[in-house]
Amino acid sequence: MSLLKLSCKKATEMVEQDKIVSLSLVDRLKLKLHISVCKACKVYQKQSDLLDTFFSKSKDLDDIPTEENPQLKNKILKQLDENH
Repeated sequence: MSLLKLSCKKATEMVEQDKIVSLSLVDRLKLKLHISVCKACKVYQKQSDLLDTFFSKSKDLDDIPTEENPQLKNKILKQLDENH
């Protein structure tokens, strides 16, 4: 039975890998088994699918402004400094 066990880290990697390259039958079964018993990985898979759907439908991603926001950058850096 230990051959079928997956860590959550490995399961999430396999969720993403399956979107790029089809998993083998054995790996697909391992992943299905893990997701059937692990609520966190089930949620991860659903969120990943949702993001993939969103980005595949978003054709105008090039229109999103990418200029820097110095105020936001400074705020993030300040919070990082305070947390370390």
